[in-house]
Amino acid sequence: MILYIVYVCLSFWLFNGNFLSPSFMFCLSIAGMLCLAYYAATTMGMLFAIGIETFSIFAFSGFLFIATELCVYLLRTSTCELKPVIDEVKREPLTISRQTEILITCFFMLSLMLMVYSMRASTSPGSWSDRMREYKNLIYTNPGRIRYMFITSQVYKINLIIMNVLGYIMVYNLTVCNVPFKEVMSYMVDAACFMVTSAVFNGTRQASVEVILYLIMVYITLNMRPGGKKKIYTFMFKMIPVPVIIAAVFTASGALVGRGQNTKDPFVNVVEYICGGLHHFNHHINDPHTLYFGQSTFSFAYNVILPRIGIPYDFVNKNYGEFDIYGNTITIFGRWYQDFGAKGVFVMTFLVSLCYSLVFYYKIIYSCNMKSENHLSKILYCQFFMPIIWAFFDDRIASLFSVQTIILLTLIPFFFWLLITKKCKLF
Repeated sequence: MILYIVYVCLSFWLFNGNFLSPSFMFCLSIAGMLCLAYYAATTMGMLFAIGIETFSIFAFSGFLFIATELCVYLLRTSTCELKPVIDEVKREPLTISRQTEILITCFFMLSLMLMVYSMRASTSPGSWSDRMREYKNLIYTNPGRIRYMFITSQVYKINLIIMNVLGYIMVYNLTVCNVPFKEVMSYMVDAACFMVTSAVFNGTRQASVEVILYLIMVYITLNMRPGGKKKIYTFMFKMIPVPVIIAAVFTASGALVGRGQNTKDPFVNVVEYICGGLHHFNHHINDPHTLYFGQSTFSFAYNVILPRIGIPYDFVNKNYGEFDIYGNTITIFGRWYQDFGAKGVFVMTFLVSLCYSLVFYYKIIYSCNMKSENHLSKILYCQFFMPIIWAFFDDRIASLFSVQTIILLTLIPFFFWLLITKKCKLF
């Protein structure tokens, strides 16, 4: 815990206080989890028998992540100005035609109705919570039994793509162009509708939380400009009550995703949820490794490829034991360790840090060509930065090795071009 607090301070200092620096967010994610784990172990009775190998993996991985980013940072700043260069001319708001806004809102609402219908058609009669519990079990064990799964999957992807574009437009107009809040109210309705849709479709509350995280990340990214740090610090101070609100809503919404009515204190519930990855990592650290190369790390890709050549879905559906009160996740290191051992964890940590650092310093900040906003780079970075934020929880890098990533990389630019650049009117 103390070591990762040092890592957080070190990365904040090394990389000029950039809140979305890959190393800063990676270390902050794990440091927060470790602090809560210490509280849970001393106050709530959760058992964290951290051995020397677990400690070594966490300790060296954090150091390696920072060191890799530092190399990229030094390479980039040796050829570019240290200060981001963006001219301070007045920016015009990004706008969508009113007709298109209405159509998008209707599409979001119809999508929610479709998700609910699919869930109900795939489960046995009963209460909403019971049906969601059964539906969630089908997602993990037998998605082929879910009615209209192909259709709902494609509709959800379109929802996610549009939400990324709309969320960016909303925050950009508010923070860069200073438009009145009432002018983006329709986007807030769309965001709320998408949060419920994603909770029903995925059977989890993570996607809903990610909408809030995405909007926060966009705000910070748009203010990483000369004179913007003061706005970021003020914003972060104002956000202090938000985790408390999220914890309360997160607990209260348990029935929505089949967790039943949770009577626990919201803080206790969130602590157990956040610390579950470390709890299970300790349980699995001595388990046998997976049998085939990348069976867990690349499971999302194998889910598509292997069943087509006759290998059962159960083979690639790599889960970590039965779900219990601490969840079934295993931190960002778990899948890598299961597949490749400790050395594999370090190799993957290096590669992940390298990829995110290259994008951050070559496309988001310290670019030699930042005379205008690079909207698409910011949208994609904020969308694909989620695995770093969830490092304490599970390996979300695994889900990037999927067809959905290709679709997002293709269609987000297309929708941005269609809605913003071409000002498309659909009716």
